Amino acid sequence: MKIYLGGPMFTAAEVQYNLALAANLRSCSFQVYCPNENMSINDKTRTDLTGEMIYQADIVELESSNIFLCQVAEDSGTMWEAGYMDCLSTHVDPVRYLGCIGLATDIRLQTLPNPQQVGVDNQAFYLNQFIVGGLKLSLGIYLTEEELLNKLNLLYKEHNG
Repeated sequence: MKIYLGGPMFTAAEVQYNLALAANLRSCSFQVYCPNENMSINDKTRTDLTGEMIYQADIVELESSNIFLCQVAEDSGTMWEAGYMDCLSTHVDPVRYLGCIGLATDIRLQTLPNPQQVGVDNQAFYLNQFIVGGLKLSLGIYLTEEELLNKLNLLYKEHNG
């Protein structure tokens, strides 16, 4: 089973996390496409790369995957990829494309909303409910890597008999 690992990938911390998550998934016997590792479109010393080249390269990888792992963030590219996989799994081939699974690790999600702290003082975190709804209707959304891996292993067993 191949997983396309989507999420923010631009700061050093994001890159480090993505590479560690990809390694963790591979240690569980999953095939993983991690865009950070694709130097044909992420070599920042190149000046010939275009948005179209990046899009086409990532779409090929997305279409060769079974699951899109969506690290829930305000990253528009990730949300585009999630929608693309949702369309593939819903309207194109639901046997081949299993859908989108979410990983939301922002620690602010553990904070209960406090009505006494409004606006910028409220430390509770909000996720776009359209995205949450789509992920829940697809393969689910999880707050820890452990929960995510448990679900992925279950999907692997179901998909491979």
